Amino acid sequence: MEDYLFVLGRDRELSFLELICYLNRKNIKYNIKDKWNDLVLVSLNDNVNIEELGGIIKIAKVILKSKNKKEILNKIEIPNKNKVYYSVNDDSIKEILNKRFKEEQIKAFYKSDVNDPSTAMNLDLELIYFRDYLAKVIQISNPKSYKKRDETRPRFDERKVISIRLAKILINLSQAKNEILDPFCGAGTILQEALLLGLDAYGLDINIQDSKENLSWLTKNFNIKNKYKLFQGDSQDLTKYIHNVEAVVTEPYLGPYLKTYPKHEEAKYTILRLQSLYKKVFSELNKITNKIVIIFPIIIAKDKKRFHIDINLILSKTNFKVANHKIKLPLLYKHKGSILEREIWIFEKSKL
Repeated sequence: MEDYLFVLGRDRELSFLELICYLNRKNIKYNIKDKWNDLVLVSLNDNVNIEELGGIIKIAKVILKSKNKKEILNKIEIPNKNKVYYSVNDDSIKEILNKRFKEEQIKAFYKSDVNDPSTAMNLDLELIYFRDYLAKVIQISNPKSYKKRDETRPRFDERKVISIRLAKILINLSQAKNEILDPFCGAGTILQEALLLGLDAYGLDINIQDSKENLSWLTKNFNIKNKYKLFQGDSQDLTKYIHNVEAVVTEPYLGPYLKTYPKHEEAKYTILRLQSLYKKVFSELNKITNKIVIIFPIIIAKDKKRFHIDINLILSKTNFKVANHKIKLPLLYKHKGSILEREIWIFEKSKL
């Protein structure tokens, strides 16, 4: 097994949970050796592809463990260039590198702020020093590729679609190995990312035209080997269309699009209507799957009252329970530019 450092994204606990679930989903043996702030040190018996993860910014391979930083000098492989752009998160190692650059007559330019993946991708060398471990960044997430995939689809409305990043995270949280179902598939983003991750994908919605066009575009522009199928119908009658599926991954209807905070009674009424919808859907899901990864809304009224979905009500008369993870659920997720907050839940069937 080899040691790697994973740099977690903005939602650190969510990114950490996704990483664990992803490793389980891929049957990769691992050992979490340390965790601090946005860094996780993991021993792995196999490689990880950062493109399959939504919440990881960088992956760095450990090249040395030592308390003696001078010992590091000869262990660092310098790019064979006359001009090098580099970064390191430790000042003493920076000084060591500068001496090395000077000795080898290399023009070196240090970049201090490389949190933005776009900046980091332009570096020739990036090192991370963490509790005596020195690691070299070998993979960086590319958000520009997400944006391109989002905005070049035939059907795209940023106010309505789930982000590609979040879609990947939800799929990995499900730990599905063969197939997923999205019973509120909308424009098909979750289905799209599932197919790209090598899963079969099934979707249902009142109107499937957007997802139909987007998935058709996907199969023409990407090397898709798995199958998908769309059903037009109401998720409250789900068992008319689907009889069995490994896992459900979905961002359901979250209520009307909000430009301003609603009044107290309006927010309360919206939550009650959503609870009624979700309860009926969970009754159907109880018949066809053992695993659900879902987003529920938190609606904040003008008087700052926060309205949550009643989980006990939703789960009543089903065999589902909140999944047992070391990280307490739900995890809060705030979508940039939205006044609606989201809770990410994972439910699984109770073992008899």
